[in-house]
Amino acid sequence: MQSFLDACSANNQVCFFDKGAYIVSDTIRVPSNIRIVGELYSIIMGTGSNFQDENNPIPIWQVGNPGDSGTVEISDLMWETRGPTPGAIVVEWNVRAATQGSVGIWDAHFRIGATAGTNLQQDVCIKSPDTPVTDGSAHVASCTAAFLLLHVTPQANGYFENVWGWVSDHELDLGTRDQVDIYNGRGFLIEGDGPNWLYGTSAEHNTLYNYQWANSRNTFAGVIQTETAYYQGNPDALIPFTPQDKWNDPTFDDCAQDNCARTWGARFVNSSDIYIYGSGLYNFFDNYNTPICLGTETCQQHMVDISGNCSDIYLWAFNTKGSEFMVSYEGNDLLNWNVNRAGFCATAVLFELAGSEE
Repeated sequence: MQSFLDACSANNQVCFFDKGAYIVSDTIRVPSNIRIVGELYSIIMGTGSNFQDENNPIPIWQVGNPGDSGTVEISDLMWETRGPTPGAIVVEWNVRAATQGSVGIWDAHFRIGATAGTNLQQDVCIKSPDTPVTDGSAHVASCTAAFLLLHVTPQANGYFENVWGWVSDHELDLGTRDQVDIYNGRGFLIEGDGPNWLYGTSAEHNTLYNYQWANSRNTFAGVIQTETAYYQGNPDALIPFTPQDKWNDPTFDDCAQDNCARTWGARFVNSSDIYIYGSGLYNFFDNYNTPICLGTETCQQHMVDISGNCSDIYLWAFNTKGSEFMVSYEGNDLLNWNVNRAGFCATAVLFELAGSEE
């Protein structure tokens, strides 16, 4: 695969991946000037001993090197993992656009677990709501899929359209297609000065957060969607991944309620000039139990976190489900669902953090 990508880039040819699953056991370095197209969502599947260290994660696909600028176009691919790979960054994005819009991903997705060949299916990872799930248990060890889906590094930027980061909540290929527990640390992490554009993207069922902007500026996101991990409550968001300061992970240290340590739908840390137009951030479960927590909209305490030195955060057409409060701002809960309820969701036409005041 490495030789193939290098040759395509050197000869200014389109890299075409025939339909199939391609097993990757070490980091593939994707050149910073390349066009890649899959066929019926060709699968890039990371696995093996190189992706096991949560404290030293490495990418399956490293797109460019830090500081690179160029032209990268990727479409019609699927990224997956096989077996537990808790130290896998599925895609690390290092390239900055040489010209406006020259680097991006179109119609390519992250699908983690619950399909043939992943070894993360219902025969191993069947949900277990009636059994307490503890860190280090065999269930967790066998079903911990990856460290992080997509990392846009501080020097990089990009355009991302119809990119879905789905950590499987149910089996797709085996038998009865039952619900499964798949543990994936983080969804989309965006750092740096941008500008970044996200159109029609989604991140679902990650452990610590689905979207996070950290030390980041200048993002436009149109229509984003998230779901909290269905199993949470058994365990909460602090299992199995240990929050790490160097990744700006949430620690949930200020949690006082049992429903507090849950997947953040979106999180903003020391970030500014983020414009999100249309968002649906949902939680439907507390340990797979829908009727109780949805009846009172208490599946989790809050859905969006804003902390640190943030300013000019704009959430237009902002919707949450199953969350007592829509926003936590510096530890203060804002926008109670009962006050802001409009039909199915709690809704705000606009949540604005202009300067340092909401």
